[in-house]
Amino acid sequence: MWDFTLTPTPFTPQEGDLLADDLVRQGSDRSLLELLSATVGVSSRWTRPRVLRGFGPDGDLRGAAVVFLCRDAGLSFGMTGLVRSGLRRGPSIWYWERTSLGTDGHASPGLVVDGVDRDEFRDQALRWLRRRQLLGVVVEDRADRPPRASLSTRGLGVSRVSVEATGNAPLLEQHRNLSRKTRKFRSRGGTLHRIQGALPADLRETLLEAYAVPRPLNPPFVELYPQMVRAHSALDSTHAWHVVAELDGRPVGYHSWWHSGHTLSLLSGAFVRPPGGTVHAYENVLLESMALAGDLGCRTAQLGPTVNGVKRALFGSDPTELRFVSALPPMRWGVGLVLPHSSLAPAAIERVTGG
Repeated sequence: MWDFTLTPTPFTPQEGDLLADDLVRQGSDRSLLELLSATVGVSSRWTRPRVLRGFGPDGDLRGAAVVFLCRDAGLSFGMTGLVRSGLRRGPSIWYWERTSLGTDGHASPGLVVDGVDRDEFRDQALRWLRRRQLLGVVVEDRADRPPRASLSTRGLGVSRVSVEATGNAPLLEQHRNLSRKTRKFRSRGGTLHRIQGALPADLRETLLEAYAVPRPLNPPFVELYPQMVRAHSALDSTHAWHVVAELDGRPVGYHSWWHSGHTLSLLSGAFVRPPGGTVHAYENVLLESMALAGDLGCRTAQLGPTVNGVKRALFGSDPTELRFVSALPPMRWGVGLVLPHSSLAPAAIERVTGG
């Protein structure tokens, strides 16, 4: 017998004790709960991050995950204007990213206490969500068994790589053009900076301007994304790292990371489009990030969804699926009708990810 709650209550130290062993098994540590709690500490009119907790018959914690309640999902399908506004006035959908650990400050396959099977937690959680929400989507590896009462479609894929002590050396060896891009970046006045802890407030706001650049694909929580980035980049923790690229002293892009256990998880990243371009700042930030991972002794870098062809080319991409879950067949039928004509159509995703 399982029971669940879906609340904005952050993780407690006692829950950290219960989940610590599982976090270690996944290559992380309990500092990840600090990050997840920061995510559920922000909300907006249309988006509410929540902690989904599963309990046993005696009220004992069995597992937990971060799930978003979103009322602005229309943009994910490419809907704008009146259609997007109309959907905002409807019921929220839920969103659970299970293919990464810590990426974007919320992803996890589910954290469980000792003696609880992760697949059982997943099945029971989806069953509970299906009974209480009209529609939701769980992002999973393609090899995972599809949940009951669901409709699956191609996801972006997820990039996660093993890290060696030599940091970015394997990338430079496998992709000879990267050395040229590094030299060009430096010759045009490009520099890279590592920052541990909180990003300075003025730099944080400058980098947030990059999110004004339109993107072809958006998660259903994109409306909350700037607030999430502010919350994560303000964490004055030794686990927080930022790699910032500058051209002639002007910030042009960054990636923020969370270091937990043997894992480096990508939290956010964006790049502006100055006149003359960024001179391969994106690739240089990725290279420096892998060097950072090696210096920190990480074994895995979690880069989250494969949102462009460069990430796919450098790090590969494991196939994922979006599983739309609803107890109502008409809801699943409606999603199936819209998908082929939306930004989430498989052909549209292929154009974005490069494969």
